[in-house]
Amino acid sequence: ASLQEVWGRLNSALRDILAIEQQLRTTLGDQAERVTVHYSEPRIYIIGSLCGGTGSSLFLDIAVLVRHCLRQNAPDAKPSIVGVFFLPSVFANEPTLRSDIDFLSILQANGYAALKELEHFCDGDALKSQPFTFRYPQIGDVTVNAPVYDEDFVVENGTPDGRILSRKEDVFEMVARSLLVDIGSPFGSRLRAARANFETVLQRKYCPQTNKARLIHSLGMTSVAVPIAEIVNRGALQRLRQFLTDHALGQGLSADELKGEVDGFLQANQLEERGNRNDLLERLLKRDGEVLTYTLPRTREELEREAGGSELQQAHYVANWIEREMNRLRDQLLSEAQGLVQENKIAVLRDATTKIAKRLLDLIQQKGLRAARQFVEELHSVFQDVLKELSREQGEYDQNIKGALENAIANHVASLRGLQGLWGSLIALWRADEQAMDEALRCLQEYGNAELLSVARKAALELLGSDQPIGRQLSLLRQLDEWKEALEQAIGKLTELERRCGEGLHTRLSSTPIGSTYVLEQWVIQPSEFDDYLKDIALDPATYRDALWQELGGDFESVVSTLREKSVEELLEKLAQVIGKPLRDALADRLNILRVIQEKQQQQEKQRQFVETILRAMLQVCQPFWRAPRDGIGGVGYRTFFAITVPVSKDKSQFREMEQTIQKLAQEYQPTEYQFETVHSGYPFAIEIGVRFYGARAFWISTTALMRQAYERERRSPKNAGLLHIDRRFLDLLPDLYEGVQQSG
Repeated sequence: ASLQEVWGRLNSALRDILAIEQQLRTTLGDQAERVTVHYSEPRIYIIGSLCGGTGSSLFLDIAVLVRHCLRQNAPDAKPSIVGVFFLPSVFANEPTLRSDIDFLSILQANGYAALKELEHFCDGDALKSQPFTFRYPQIGDVTVNAPVYDEDFVVENGTPDGRILSRKEDVFEMVARSLLVDIGSPFGSRLRAARANFETVLQRKYCPQTNKARLIHSLGMTSVAVPIAEIVNRGALQRLRQFLTDHALGQGLSADELKGEVDGFLQANQLEERGNRNDLLERLLKRDGEVLTYTLPRTREELEREAGGSELQQAHYVANWIEREMNRLRDQLLSEAQGLVQENKIAVLRDATTKIAKRLLDLIQQKGLRAARQFVEELHSVFQDVLKELSREQGEYDQNIKGALENAIANHVASLRGLQGLWGSLIALWRADEQAMDEALRCLQEYGNAELLSVARKAALELLGSDQPIGRQLSLLRQLDEWKEALEQAIGKLTELERRCGEGLHTRLSSTPIGSTYVLEQWVIQPSEFDDYLKDIALDPATYRDALWQELGGDFESVVSTLREKSVEELLEKLAQVIGKPLRDALADRLNILRVIQEKQQQQEKQRQFVETILRAMLQVCQPFWRAPRDGIGGVGYRTFFAITVPVSKDKSQFREMEQTIQKLAQEYQPTEYQFETVHSGYPFAIEIGVRFYGARAFWISTTALMRQAYERERRSPKNAGLLHIDRRFLDLLPDLYEGVQQSG
C-alpha cells in the first residue's frame, strides 16, 4: 500500500475509534449505561515483527503517523502508544528458516537494525536534545522530540529459564491473551497505576554498564483454565454429527411411505395425470377457473328452425353449417386455445416447480436429504411415464383418431347432402335425416374436444420434457434432473461433513503445544473427562435445529446452493458455531473455573492445598518472553508487575481467599521487586497470570549478540545487503546497542 493509502486508513480507523461510544450504545443497548468511554487518554497497540515481513520496516512511521493523526482529530487527547514486537527467535522453527541459514541470518540482521531504531526513538532525552523530522509527501513534516512509543515490549520464543513455545502461532496467542487481559479487565488499570511508580525508579536507575535509560520491556502470560473452547467444540461436533445423521441426511422413506408421499402430493396439487386423472391437461385448458371444452353452439333443433323449409333443406343447411363450424374450430377456436394453453403452461410449470421445491424443503427438514432425493427420483419416474403415455396418446391421435373423426364428419356431411331426390322415402324412414344430423353433430363435438385435448397434450409434453426453456424456466423433467444432481452433491457434501465430525471427535487433544515446554494454559479438565461434563447439561436440539437449517438456507434452492458452493471446512465452522453458542451458554455455570476446582479438590482430599499448588506452579512458569538475565544486570533489577485474575467480584469470599493465597506466595519471591495484584475478571473459565517486566537495554537480551554478528556480516555482503531493512534516513544517527558496554559484558 502507498503511504497515502496507509494515511487514509489510519485516519478512518482512528475516527471510528473516537466514535466508539455511539457504536457501543447501539450494540449494548441498555447495558451501555454501565460503560464509560474516556477519550482523553486513548491507548493504541501496534503489534508486529522487527525482523522482516510486509510492513515491518514501518514500525516507527506507523507510530509517528498515529500520533500525528490523533493530534489532528483529537488535539486534547494524550495518547499512549504501546508497541509489541517479535524478535527472530519467534520464527526460528519455521520450515523455510530451518532449511535456509542465510535467510535466518538476514532476519537476525534486520532485528538488530530495528532494535537500534527502537531504542533511539524511545529515548526521550536523546530526542529532546536532537529532534528528528520525518518527511512525508502530501502529509507534511512531523518533528519528533519525544518517545515514539510510550511503552515498547519485545518478545522472543522463550523465557529466561529456558521454557519455550515452539511455534510462532503459540507466541502470537500468548501475546494476544496478554493484551486481552490488559484491555478487558482491571489488570490494565492496575498496571498503569503501578507503571507511574516504575517510571520514577527507572529514571533514577540507569543501566549500570551504559548509563543509559532502560527502555526495553517484555511480557508473559499463563493460565489455568477450563478448556471451554475445546469442550464446546467437542459437544458441537457430537451434536452436529447427530443432526447430520438423524435429520439432515436422514434414513430415507420406505416404499409405502414414498408411494403415499408422491401420490398425495400429485393429487393435492392437481398434477396427477395417471390412470383416469387428467389434472395436468385440465389445468392447461383452464380459463377463469373453468376447463375449456368444445360445446356445439347450436342444437339440431335450433339449426332446423334457422333453416326452415322442408326436411331436405334442413339437412343440407346442417351439412353446410358443420363445414363452416369445422373451419371456425380450426381457424379461431383452436388458435385461441393454443394461446391460452401457452400462457397456462408457464404458470402451471412455475406453480409445479414452486410446490415441489417447497415440499422438498419440508421433506429435508422433516425426513432429510435422502428422503428428498427419493421423492425427486420418484417424481421423475412418474412424470417420465406420463411423458411416454402422453406421447403415445398424441401419436395415436395424430396417426389414427384425428383422421378417423374427420372422415366420419365428412361422411356424415356427404350423407346429409346425399339425401336429395329421396323425398318420398324420408317419411317412410321416420326422419332418417334427423338421425344423420345428430350423428354428424356428435362427431363434430367429439372432434372439437379431441382437438382441444391435443393442444393441451402437446403443451404438456413440452412442459414435461422440453430441452428449451419455457418462460425462462427449465421443463419439469429437466428441473428434476438438476435437482436430483444437486441433491446427490448435497448428500455427498453432508456425508463428508459427517465424516469430518467423526475425525474431529477422534482427534487426540493436548493441553500443551507439541514441542513446547512453556505451559501457556494448564487444563483442569482433561480430554478424557469432556464427555462427562457434556452429559451433565440439558440442551434440547430443537433449540438450535431451526438455526442450523437457516444457516444452510431458507428455501430448497438456497439449501442445495449452500451445500454445493461452500467448502466442507466453511460449513463445519459455521454449523458448529450455531450449536456452539447455546452450548457454551448452557455450560457457563457448570464449567466455572472455581466450581470445577472446588469439585476437583473435594475429589482429591489429599490435595487440600489444591489452589495454592496450582498458583505456585503458575507463578513459577510465568516469566517474560525474552532471554535476558532473570534478575537484571549489575544489581539493577527490573520493575515487575504480576496480576492474577479471579472470576468473582471483590466482595466474594472466593476472591478474598485467592488474594490471601497470592499474598502468601508472594513472600516466596522476596526480596525481588515483584509486585503482585489480584484483580476481578469477567471471564469465568480461567484464572490467568499476566506479567510485565520493565527496564532493560536491548543488549541485555543474550540473542542480540548473534543478531549483531549477523548484522555486521550481512551489511558487508554484496548479495544480501540490499535485502536488509536498514532505514537510511537516520542510519548515522543511531548508536550501536553495545555502545558503552564493557568488554566483559
